[in-house]
Order: sequence, then C-alpha cells, then structure tokens
Amino acid sequence: MKRLATWQDKCVDSQLLVVSLVGLFKQRGFDCHKLLRGTGIFSPDIRKPGHFVSPKQLLRLVDNALSMWTSGDLSFLLGQMWLPSQSGALTTGLFYARDLNALGLFWYKYHWLTQPWLQCWRWQGDSETHFLLSLDLGCHQRQQFFIELSLSSLVASCKQLMGQSWQGRLSFPYGAPANLAQYYKYFGTEISFDAPLCRVSMAKTFMQQPLLAAFREPGLLQSPRYALLASDARRGLASGIRIHLMRDNLSLPQMAAKLEMSPATLKRRLGEMQLSFGQLADETRLIRALYYLATERQDAHSIASALSFSDASNFRRSFKRWTGQLPAYFHHWLA
Repeated sequence: MKRLATWQDKCVDSQLLVVSLVGLFKQRGFDCHKLLRGTGIFSPDIRKPGHFVSPKQLLRLVDNALSMWTSGDLSFLLGQMWLPSQSGALTTGLFYARDLNALGLFWYKYHWLTQPWLQCWRWQGDSETHFLLSLDLGCHQRQQFFIELSLSSLVASCKQLMGQSWQGRLSFPYGAPANLAQYYKYFGTEISFDAPLCRVSMAKTFMQQPLLAAFREPGLLQSPRYALLASDARRGLASGIRIHLMRDNLSLPQMAAKLEMSPATLKRRLGEMQLSFGQLADETRLIRALYYLATERQDAHSIASALSFSDASNFRRSFKRWTGQLPAYFHHWLA
C-alpha cells in the first residue's frame, strides 16, 4: 500500500477545488483575503502547477467559506463546476468512457487525483449497482458539505456526458438538512436520509447506456499515461485503515504494526483528524455486514462469526447501535 496521507501532508491539488472555490468567491464579489485567512494558502500560489494543500488547510478554507456563504448552495454550485474545471487529469479519460459502467471504473481507479476526500465501495445487486461512500482525510468534520459536493458533481457530470438527467436513488447518512429544497433541485425526489452510510444506487440498464462522447480510441483508459498518474496517488490514513480492516479483523496494536508506527502515534494521527480507531473499525464492520446481508446465504450467526463477534446477539446489538435498526431491516438495502 502506498504511503497514507495524514492531517499535515500536502496532498490535495490546489488547482482543482481550491481554485474553483476562490474563483467563485471572486466572481461573487466576496473578500478573498477573509476567505484565505488562517489557512496558510496564498492566492499567487494556488494556480502554480504542482501546488498542494494539506487536509488541515482545506478544512480551514471550507470552514471560512461556509461562514461567509449563507445561502446553503455553495457545495452544489461547486459540484456543477467539477467537469471539466475540477476533474483535472481525469477529463480526457472521462470523455473516452463508453458508458457509465466504464466511467465509474475509471473514476474509482483514479479519483484520488481530484476527490481525495472520498473512499468508494461498490456492490452489484440484482438490478442495481450500489456505491457506498466514506470520507477520508478528516473531511467527515464537514460531512454534509463534501457529500453534497461529490454527489452534485456526479449528477451534473452524468447530465453533461449523457445528454439526459441522472437517474438513481441517493441515501444520506444524516437527517434532512435545512437546505432541503436544494436537494430536490439538484438530486430529484428519489432521496432519503438517516441512512447508515451514503449510498448511490443506479439501475444496470441506466449504467449501460452509451455516453455522448465522440472519442472512441480503444485502450485509452489503460494507457501508460494514466498508469503513471496513478503511481503517485496515495490514500488517506482513514482510507488505508478501512482497507486493512476489510481484509482482516485487526486490533489497534496490530494495525499500528501494519502501518509501521507505534500505537500512540496512530492514535495521535487519527486524533488530529477527530477520528478514533474504534470509529473506523465500527464503520468497516458495518460495511461488511451490509454486504453480507445482501447475500441470501448469510444469516446472523454466520455474519457474526465473519465479523468476529462472540455470537449473533452481540452482533445484533452492535448493528442496532451503528444504525438504530436491527440487521433484518437492511436485508434488501443492497438488493
């Protein structure tokens, strides 16, 4: 696994979201000195190739922006700008995708380049493809903003690439927000709240529809150029821990050893991002449990065993603590 980015690592390309955010504020006549205050980000630097900011700087910038922009639509406006202004090196590859299936696989492989705050899990149901989204780099501290931003960029990009409105269902891992009208405007009516995780669901038939792009050069998405772009990509610390936990039930000391650091250092680095190892372990167990629940052959006893619970009752109690519901309630959530 490549080196994992922490709170202080400069790993977010400033020419994408940061430039778009500053440009939008300038366009609307906001005070950009106030926007950048306390971030350690300076206007002359952000347009320079190879300039990166840390998650700490990015979160401070978003905090400043949200305190100044009071209309509740900032994330949605930025999401409309993702293709092409924020998709960066991905733009060409996106336009060569034959359908949403190909586009989704390409984005999944290279999304660190433009949306490094996301971690995506894919599940193929009987009639729908489901994507579960987790946040990385400490961006859970602004969960609603980054989920709105990411999903509005998805919906807007689909419309541009397909020439038709996006079709699918969205579930949000928080209660109905104050800016609910924006959700209906940008996402339609197939939305729900208080979900255990952020979920995007699209019908297989919709994902197989051809895109409008005129470029059809075979093999571009597997070209050395994009392999080179991916070679420098890193995951964030939370993302890397979740991946290890998806493969094995590890304790904190075991995880620290995997990551070649002491348990105290791992706790400190997670604490900088307002995370704990227990939170990540519970979230990963929940994701695995949802996958198991979508498989008809699995029952509570086998799931409990796979997740290293002592018995089915202990698993049910933990699942209800995570979601507010018993496992049976989610048997068809990823159907």
